Amino acid sequence: MKHLIAALLCFSCLFCNPVHGKTRRIVVHTPGTLPTLVGERHKNKTTDLTVEGTLNGTDLRYLREMAGSDYRQQPTEGRLRRLNISRATFTPGGEAYIYKDESQRIKGGALTLPPFAFRNCRLEHVILPERMDTIGVGAFEYSALKSIRIPEQSVVMGWAFNRCDELSEVEFPRYLVELGSDCFRDCGKLQTLRIHDVEFIPYHAFEDVPGLEEIIIDGTLWHVDGWFCNSCPRLRRIAFSGMVLTTGGQPIASNCPQLSDITFSGICLPLAFGSVENCPLLKQCSVTGYVMQSANEEFIPYRNTISNLTPERLQELQQSIDRYFEDFTPRSKYIQNSNGNIAYNMACILALMGQKEKALHMLEKAVEHGYANYKHAQKDADLNALHGNAVFDRLIQRIEETWKQEYDYLNVLRIAPSYSARPTANAPAFTYAPPSDPDLQRVREYFRLDSIAGNGDEISRMKRIMYWLHDEIPHDGSGGFPSNTPRNAIDLHKACKEQHRGLNCRGLALVLSEMYLAMGWPARALTCQPRKYDSDPDCHVIDMVWSRDLQKWVWMDPSFAAFVTDEHGLLLHPGEVRQRLIDGRPLVLNEDANWNHKSKQTKEGYLEAYMAKNLYYLSAYLHNRFGVEAPDTNHEGYYTLTPENCKAPNQPALTDEQWFWQAPAE
Repeated sequence: MKHLIAALLCFSCLFCNPVHGKTRRIVVHTPGTLPTLVGERHKNKTTDLTVEGTLNGTDLRYLREMAGSDYRQQPTEGRLRRLNISRATFTPGGEAYIYKDESQRIKGGALTLPPFAFRNCRLEHVILPERMDTIGVGAFEYSALKSIRIPEQSVVMGWAFNRCDELSEVEFPRYLVELGSDCFRDCGKLQTLRIHDVEFIPYHAFEDVPGLEEIIIDGTLWHVDGWFCNSCPRLRRIAFSGMVLTTGGQPIASNCPQLSDITFSGICLPLAFGSVENCPLLKQCSVTGYVMQSANEEFIPYRNTISNLTPERLQELQQSIDRYFEDFTPRSKYIQNSNGNIAYNMACILALMGQKEKALHMLEKAVEHGYANYKHAQKDADLNALHGNAVFDRLIQRIEETWKQEYDYLNVLRIAPSYSARPTANAPAFTYAPPSDPDLQRVREYFRLDSIAGNGDEISRMKRIMYWLHDEIPHDGSGGFPSNTPRNAIDLHKACKEQHRGLNCRGLALVLSEMYLAMGWPARALTCQPRKYDSDPDCHVIDMVWSRDLQKWVWMDPSFAAFVTDEHGLLLHPGEVRQRLIDGRPLVLNEDANWNHKSKQTKEGYLEAYMAKNLYYLSAYLHNRFGVEAPDTNHEGYYTLTPENCKAPNQPALTDEQWFWQAPAE
């Protein structure tokens, strides 16, 4: 009898195992039919599932419910722990699959894992397709994921694995396009990350990863931002074992108290790295490979000579250079414009190696990819071996021509079409919320603006508020806005203080404009964009505020604590600065203009280069008030002043300069 019962139990397991033990496989031929194919009977019992076919929002919503989290991110009875979607794709349509800030619907391509796809799910193992374009923002955050293999040639968006408390193993592909900021935030069990070829690692890619001890990048690294490691309390080692092509600004890492070893053992082109912040155990990096140049030779020793390389290193370098432009087109938007600089630096190395023909070939590649730093190229001693060569002379001439047409920003501004001399009929008037507005009254009280401004004259009070904000919230050009935070002065300030973070120029300008409005001074945040805005995303946002004492607009820039005057000390507005740059008339930048009290700003750098580039198009909101960028903002009321016959980045666009600088109605 016992044997018979055992046999019957085994026989019954044959029917149960497809649900409880073995993988259940379902093919979705028609998007939206997964609920029917699974069936309610098995929905909350299936633990291991393979799904093939094309999935829409309805299917993803059902998968989430099977994995323990519904549309509202509330717990369900679903037991799904292992999911294989290696042969699945996604398509728009069907229901919204999760409510995160708003109802999320599938909008991306077939090989994009949608944002927040498995947020708050209890999935422990997921097999993704071998090839994938994108893992969406927050795709696995707050999940029970234990391990993950990232697909080849993918972009991993920010916060993808945020608060995956059980995640201990990440297998990176041979080639990764991009890794987002805060990707592994609060992943306490993650100790080692080994990354291979990768196009782009951004600012704060590794932030608040409490268990992380070691980061190894053993492939080619196209670009890594400064501050890419932050607040990792157990991080002790960063190893750059492969080729490093470009880097961001000086600090490599910040607030990593155990960091004691940063090693460059591969071939590195000029590094903008030159320091760490609040990493007391690290005084100098170790260079066992070759670093062409660094921002700080004492911190990252370099030898700008090829003779120190062994024959093996020389061969490795030669092979890396030969491979670089073989059938390669970068996908990451952050480095698509860097190939010219990379090729130029490789040309320099080849010239130093005595490989003249290959150096000329690589220099031609640099020109083809837009290299245009004529002032540097014409005096670069690394290219001395090429001087006197007719091909070299022709390439230098092409670099000079490109520089004058595209990157001599004063010249680009001076040859720009003028504004229209004809007034625009029926143009709307700019408006400014009064200081009696209840929200602006809250701003005035919250910041204690009367105390900050003091009792001086109008201009001195404006300056004090601008200086106070400059000191209160640091400028962070890469940090964007705090997530889930309304864009108004009070909420942005609270988020920055709570999260110990800064704001980009847009955020600072929005805060300052509301502070000025609260004091009764009409003000606008002014977006300044370059002529080639479609390929150059670097713009700048400043403030213009109306002075009743001067009866004119004046320039105030909280990012750099900057204002501009003429030779007699009269404050100028952005349009006047623009015209004086074109005419060559005197401009004076305040002596204490600075970036976060770390680097002094000069007229040549700030005005004649940076702002000359960005004063091509000027945009502002028509109706200026508290929370001007709130979700209910009418963005059709965002106007751009543009030179005649130019395609503006924003519409509506007008060419009437007098209209744009109109005095506020009193």
